[in-house]
Amino acid sequence: MARNEKQFKMIRDQRYEEISNAALKVFARKGFAGTKISDITSSINLSHGLLYHYFKSKEDIYVSLIVNILDQFKQAVTEANNSKGTPYDKLNWFTTLTFSGSSEVALERHILIIEALQAEFLSEEIKQNIRQEYSDSLKVLSIIISDGQRDGIFIEGDAMELAAYYLSFSQGLTLWNAKGFYHINVSAETVMRPLLANP
Repeated sequence: MARNEKQFKMIRDQRYEEISNAALKVFARKGFAGTKISDITSSINLSHGLLYHYFKSKEDIYVSLIVNILDQFKQAVTEANNSKGTPYDKLNWFTTLTFSGSSEVALERHILIIEALQAEFLSEEIKQNIRQEYSDSLKVLSIIISDGQRDGIFIEGDAMELAAYYLSFSQGLTLWNAKGFYHINVSAETVMRPLLANP
């Protein structure tokens, strides 16, 4: 690839990410129905015409965001499962990664997924794909937990249910901190403690 082509691709990728980040904030704040394309473009000083070089429609932006969120989730749990170390090390790495980002962005992503599953404007096929992608990632987490149960690290029980409890606890803490009432300094050890056979 020529240097100019690389530079063009880099600029295009940066602009795509800029639009996506702006859209995530607006959709989370106003919802799909309340969001106008102008809300997104004005927040990053972008023309309507240029936005349509990257996305076909408001729904295209929305669905692309959801796909990206689910892809990142799946990549992270897969990387954790494929990493070296004990099941504890793997889940510790994933938990640390989960809480290393912005709680505000985590809240925005959570709101988007919840709205999408209830949205009338999305097809049932898209909603089913969201559920399937999330379930697939949950299964990978359950493999880590199951391996930890085998090694006596994690408590007994249905591994999928324990993965759901773990994620619910993680998300709950993230959402709590995003509210700004009373900040909790979250550690991976605290989040994982309910799963440990010998805390």
